[in-house]
Amino acid sequence: MVTVTYGDRLGYLEQLVADALSFAEIDEVLIVSNAATAPVDELAERWPGRVRVIQLAENSGSANGYAVGIEAALANGAEYIWMMDDDNTPTPAAVQLLHAELKRLEGVHGSNQVAVLGFRPGQQEDIAQGVPLRFATQRPSSYFGFHVAQIPYKLWRRRPWGKRGSKPAAMLSLPFAPYGGMLGHRSLYESIGVPRRELVLYVDDTEYTRRITANGGHLYLLTDAVIDELEDSWNNKANTRNIYESFLLGNSDFRAYYSARNQAWFDKHVWLASPLMYRLNRKIFNSLLTYFARRRNAQDRLALLQRAIHDGENSKLGMSSTFPLR
Repeated sequence: MVTVTYGDRLGYLEQLVADALSFAEIDEVLIVSNAATAPVDELAERWPGRVRVIQLAENSGSANGYAVGIEAALANGAEYIWMMDDDNTPTPAAVQLLHAELKRLEGVHGSNQVAVLGFRPGQQEDIAQGVPLRFATQRPSSYFGFHVAQIPYKLWRRRPWGKRGSKPAAMLSLPFAPYGGMLGHRSLYESIGVPRRELVLYVDDTEYTRRITANGGHLYLLTDAVIDELEDSWNNKANTRNIYESFLLGNSDFRAYYSARNQAWFDKHVWLASPLMYRLNRKIFNSLLTYFARRRNAQDRLALLQRAIHDGENSKLGMSSTFPLR
């Protein structure tokens, strides 16, 4: 298992390690410390030979942290790598199902062409609420997830009868997904390389996991393989009514900047299929973003987001001098 931590998150990390090492399927937990202030080395002392800590001199972001962790795990001979956020923890169902299904799917697709993913209802809310997969995933040429073709469904869903969803299927094929909870054979990781370090954090997992399916591989979400989330996301949809308010009212400028910058970069440089449709979705999304910013008196955050979008669309990536990570 590979995870990345920062700051003082020892409480989350300790629970993750203790839970992970209680399963026979997990031999070692490799922790990349992005200049964490917590005494992370204590975990290696508590579980000698089963926990390894790599200390980085500064907080370099999740993209570099996971890149370092994946490289180290491969160099150390890991046969399988399970990526996990430091504030998640595996359940017995997740461990059993992910390992069993991956073995089965490797026989179908080949070990270097398939990965499986644990289910995080807080991060995949639409799927958890039974939204059909064609509406729960981002269509090509969408912009920040917005696509004009999905407007009728979104309007219908706002009606009382549209809120009722069905239980999601046990296995769903995704075009990309978060890092947290992804399990794959070393040959898969060798084939897709490591995350793009210049993305720093946010959407780095989207771009990274997209490589699997872009190369003809398969990424499956197992909805019965639930992963417990110990902390809510900074822009959790449950706290706002739509994506616009999530970006405009989230409580962190640097998170809003990197998230918007990298999403804008991904949508233009990776996920674009039809330039005409992309431009239409972009225009409508930005108009709605401006409308909600005025309505919620969030002009300062809007200006930040507009700068982030400009940087992303123009591939101005890397660590921002305005928003260095602490």
